Amino acid sequence: MMHYQRGQTLPVWAFGTVLVLSLLFFLANYANAVSWQIQAQNAADSAASAMLSVQANIWNEESVALYAGAVDENRLRYLNQAIINTINGVGGCDPSPGGTCDSDYQTLVAEFNTALSNYTADVQLIGQGDQLSEGGQQADERKVLSAYGTSCGTGGGVNCNFAFTALDTSTVSTNSSNGNGNANKFAPQETDMIACANVPYFLPQLFAFAANASYPVVARAAAAVVPANSETFDPGTLVNPATGKVYQPQETQWAQAYPAPAYTVDFSGLNVSLNWYTAGAIVPYSGTAAPGSYTCL
Repeated sequence: MMHYQRGQTLPVWAFGTVLVLSLLFFLANYANAVSWQIQAQNAADSAASAMLSVQANIWNEESVALYAGAVDENRLRYLNQAIINTINGVGGCDPSPGGTCDSDYQTLVAEFNTALSNYTADVQLIGQGDQLSEGGQQADERKVLSAYGTSCGTGGGVNCNFAFTALDTSTVSTNSSNGNGNANKFAPQETDMIACANVPYFLPQLFAFAANASYPVVARAAAAVVPANSETFDPGTLVNPATGKVYQPQETQWAQAYPAPAYTVDFSGLNVSLNWYTAGAIVPYSGTAAPGSYTCL
């Protein structure tokens, strides 16, 4: 009797084994599919963000240049007033011929010219940023576009497991003149990307069954240059925790023997706003991407 009962369990064991193997097959393929989908989404996100990182960096550089310009403009205003004070003999200098007002005037004029040169450089740097001409920025954008083309490309950080298709880069500069139909470098750029790869099934590849069986893994991402944060900064009163001194201390080198206000550059009333930008994810915006409108590796 026991012999017959053991024989009856064989079909159950066989069915259970097949069931477990089937579940293992689907579980392994599902885990493989999830892994590839995560890779694809990361690749698409990286491509969309990298394409816009140039403009985000430029705008951040412009924020720093604007701050430098504000500091230099403040210095120019005070130096100009100090020069007028020496001309009028105001503030304690000796206005007699050959007196201290004459030497102070010469020193202040030289300092004013230096500050003016620095301020002019600030303005030129901002203008170069506006035109994407500073530091080869237009070339950098075109390099990103070519790196994330329909093939792997040669750019650093490109995931070569995927083919990249730019569904829309209408606001990204693609040539050295005015971009792809958009000359407004003050507008935030946007891009819409697809990353795609034909991925073989996991277990058939493992056991060399149906080696050519594969499925497409598609991910889509869009990005835009967006404000990251903004801050208000008082460089003449805010204390630098690293030094224990204010960021822009008073400049009193021309007021050693005279009342300070007449010959001092004072930054305590200076208030600046700094804006910072990054490439942020947005909802894909260029419509439905039909099969065939993008390339799979």
